Amino acid sequence: LKLNLILQMPCIAVGLFSSAPALNKAGKLFSTPSRISTISLSLRRNINSAVDKEHEAKPFKEIIKLPPGALQGLKAGGPADKIFESLNIKSIEDLGKWKYFKIARAVSILADKEEANGSQSLQNINKALDKKYEHLSLKEIADAPVSALQGIAEWAGGDLGALGIKTVGDLGSYKYCLWAESLCVLADHENPDQSSR
Repeated sequence: LKLNLILQMPCIAVGLFSSAPALNKAGKLFSTPSRISTISLSLRRNINSAVDKEHEAKPFKEIIKLPPGALQGLKAGGPADKIFESLNIKSIEDLGKWKYFKIARAVSILADKEEANGSQSLQNINKALDKKYEHLSLKEIADAPVSALQGIAEWAGGDLGALGIKTVGDLGSYKYCLWAESLCVLADHENPDQSSR
């Protein structure tokens, strides 16, 4: 019984500080085991290896409003934040929804499905590429400099190179963009009041 109470104490604490009611009509805490189970799981859920320590306990919706430098491995206010800001990327949300990353990721994913001797097709992504790259295969586009993407100037490509992003493929697989995108997806499914609806 003692061990059971100790295990449940963190759950009770969360219930007391939650906006959801902690007591049932009879005045008992958490009348159903499923309520305890749900809150216990949320106590173990974390993304500690993806964000700096001071942001670990924050809700997803708050985290995505932080600058990219809040991601673990990028320094807050450091070179990455300055480079991203020059590209009008001011938050983790901006980074995760950045259209050039999304284009690059799509190219990288589908390049693996391209057959070397495949038949010709009418497919093109000309709206996404500078003219001199329009004739290339997806694999060749993935290996092209990031400035091959229409709208990314060569100076911006140079700045991104300082972050290890030299090719379209590098941008499509850049871990900080992938983390940012994942945080945005989860933030869309987060209930601020911890309700289950």
